[in-house]
Amino acid sequence: MKNENGITLIELLAAIVIVGIVLVPLLTVMTGSFTRTVAQGKDTQLSYYGQEVMEIIREQGYEEGTSATEYYCLKDRGCVTIQDTSVTYDAKVTITADPDPDDINTTIPIYEITIEVESQTDSTNRYELVTVVKDL
Repeated sequence: MKNENGITLIELLAAIVIVGIVLVPLLTVMTGSFTRTVAQGKDTQLSYYGQEVMEIIREQGYEEGTSATEYYCLKDRGCVTIQDTSVTYDAKVTITADPDPDDINTTIPIYEITIEVESQTDSTNRYELVTVVKDL
């Protein structure tokens, strides 16, 4: 039986083992990359959320005692409370106002506004944005 063409069972098993050795690490790397991509997407959503609240405060000015819901939930968006957006962002927003930061004593009342955006599901994800705005 000379010149038999084909593969033996041993050769087939060896090929399967080699393919398995190559594929397992490759799939592990791909799974880790996917997990990091999802986490970065959530971080980006939190960051955009805080930036949006900050831009609204910069545009409208700050009125003492105003809550985050009064700034983020505008009537033209059909939003009543901040909880309406928690499904999308799943975040908690805190606004802190410091009147007359650094004792500048200008003729225009100003506030240093700090906005903290924190993930409700992962408390390690937290963003803090700071700006100075005028009083209304």
